[in-house]
Formats: sequence, C-alpha cells, structure tokens
Amino acid sequence: MGGLVHLAHLLWTHLLDQADYGRFAILEGVVFGFAAATVTLAPQQYVLVYVHKKPRSELAGELGGVLGLAFVAGGLATLAILVLPDSFFVLGVEAIPRWAIAGVIVAATFATGRMMAQSIHETQSQPTRAAMWSDFVDGTRPFIAITLFFLLGWTWEARWGGLVLAQLGAGLAAVWILSRQGWLGRPPSLASLGEPLRFSLPMILAALAYVGYQSADRLYVALWGGVAAAGRYEASYRLALLVNTVNLVTLKSFTPLFYSAYGRGDHEEAARLLRRTSLQAGAWIALLVVLLPLVAVYTPLLEESYRTSSSILVSIPILAAGLGLLGISFLWQAPLLASGKTKTVSAIALTSALLNLAADALLIPRMGEVGAAWGTFIAFGFMLSMTMLVGWRRR
Repeated sequence: MGGLVHLAHLLWTHLLDQADYGRFAILEGVVFGFAAATVTLAPQQYVLVYVHKKPRSELAGELGGVLGLAFVAGGLATLAILVLPDSFFVLGVEAIPRWAIAGVIVAATFATGRMMAQSIHETQSQPTRAAMWSDFVDGTRPFIAITLFFLLGWTWEARWGGLVLAQLGAGLAAVWILSRQGWLGRPPSLASLGEPLRFSLPMILAALAYVGYQSADRLYVALWGGVAAAGRYEASYRLALLVNTVNLVTLKSFTPLFYSAYGRGDHEEAARLLRRTSLQAGAWIALLVVLLPLVAVYTPLLEESYRTSSSILVSIPILAAGLGLLGISFLWQAPLLASGKTKTVSAIALTSALLNLAADALLIPRMGEVGAAWGTFIAFGFMLSMTMLVGWRRR
C-alpha cells in the first residue's frame, strides 16, 4: 500500500512546475520536518522502548503529559509565526506565506497524536491498526489534493492543503481513540514527566539532525540554484524515497520483536534479529539502487519530467543508497535506545548533520543538485558506521 501511495505522490509532483514544487518541498521538508521534530518530543520512540518495561497505568500517565506538552509547544510556535517580521519568511527573492507556515505547524502538532497511536499499536503487535494511521494520512492526501486542485487550480496550495488537512484529521481521530482506550485517562504529574523528558530531549536533537540533512540540501540548492532547482532535487528525492518503503516495512516488523526480546532479557535473540534484518534490508536496498534510475527512464509518465535535467538521473541512485544506509542505521540504534543511550544516538546524529552541512557547502556550489545528493550519502554513511561501531564496542 505504501509503495502505491508513494507512486501517486510522484504523479502529483509532475502536475506542478518545478518552481511551485520547490515551494511545496520547502514547506513540507523544512517547516513540517522541523516542527514535527520539536513538537512531538519523540513520544513514538518512548513508547517503543518502554511499553515492555512499564505497567500500562504508569505509561498512560506519562504519555498523556507528553502529548499535552506537545500541544503547548505547537501553540506557542504558531503564535511565534504571527509575530515574526515579514523578512524572516523570505528565501532569496521568494516569499513563503505566513499562513502556510502556521498551517503546517498546526498539522505537525496534531501529528503527535497520530504517531503515538501508531507506535502503541506497533508495540502491541497490531500491524493492521498501526498501518491504518500512515495509510490514512498518506492515502488521503492525494485525494484531498485532487479536490483542491479543482477548487484552487493547479497550484502548490493544493498540495499544502492535502498535507495539513490529512494530518489534522488523523491526529484528531488518534487523540479520540487513545482517550477511549484509556491511554490518556490518567492525569499527568510533573514527577511522571521526568523520565520521558530525559529520554525525549536528546532524541529531539537527533530528530532535528535528521530533518537538517534534508532541509539543508533543499535550502542550499534553492539559494545557489533557485527554487526551481530545489524542485528538481525534490523530484529526485521523491523517487529515491521508494527505498523508504523497505525501511518502514523493515522497522515496523523489527522493532516490536527486538524490544520484546530485549525487554525479557534475551539479548542473544535480539542481536540475531538485528543481524538478519540488516542483511535482508541491505539486499532489498541494493536492488532498488539499481532499479530506480531505470524506472525514471523507462516509465512514460515520468520520463519527460526526469529528463529535464541530467543531474536528476545522476542524483537518484546516490540518494537511494544514502537513504538505505539511514534505514539500516535506525536498526542499529535499537540496542542503544533499549539501554537508554539516547545521548549517544543524539551525538552521532548531530555530528553527521554537521558533516552534511560541510559537504553541502563544498559540493553544491560546484556540482549543484548532485553535490547535495553526495552530501546526503556521506552523512548517512558516517551515521551508520559510527552507530555500528559504538554498538559493537558497548556490546
């Protein structure tokens, strides 16, 4: 299902010209990404790690408090958008509307509930319910965009509306269902928030680093080559993101089994799961690195768009390989998170982000979008290497 939805998004990508798609890419990749990383306080990671370690009543109080803090942070961020000067929203000569940014931040705030519900169902080995939230959001966005395309014309505002309305709908539904299931029934206390915050704050920095990899690439390309160049880079990134189908399916099947084995003290079984899953994911990712450029060249609906710039076809396999390395590094983070080493995970992610920024500054002025792709590959390769090295040493 996820792969079909992603293909639908690819088709909608090519209904916009490259400059309009660049504007939407900045809103989705930069604004939504940073808002989600800071607003959510990483509740989904906390659920995955601690659901097998704590009684439901205690965890419910903690999650209710974390969700409340997320809504407070989202509200304050939205208010800040209303008081910032207009010059803050200008990228080069392009102005990003203030209302569009505020809408994306509100959508990211409500996405907290959706991600929490998804994580709870994953840990309870309920993949159908867990997938429901992702499929609802990703699956309804193209249909919302279709409706808005007819109402607003062929503009980036239609894609923006699909992003905001789908996240809001799924978030509100998730909060209602979590409340009915008793996960938000226990009043939170300041004492109950201590451990979730100690776990989540380093993970916020790690999440910001992950978003920074993508955002820095788009912003650098837009500043050096214009918003249309950012749209071309986003087109390459979108096709390469089909690798995330492998990443997501692998993580959703791996994490409940791994944390369950780790929680009952069977570390040898957990290590065996990690090795086997990494090899399987690596094989699928290698296949996609070879196939995705061929999909761009030989698919009639995509051929014209992907031939507008030779750099697009060059960037696709580089980005696909880099995203594959990122997916495998998430697998190898599991032992560190299970043992509470969130600061270690955060330090690796932040170091990799700085490496990505340095690579972008050196490569994008010389190589354009291809330089941004190489910067992503270098950063994710470093992240995987360091995560595996630290994991081996701690073991």
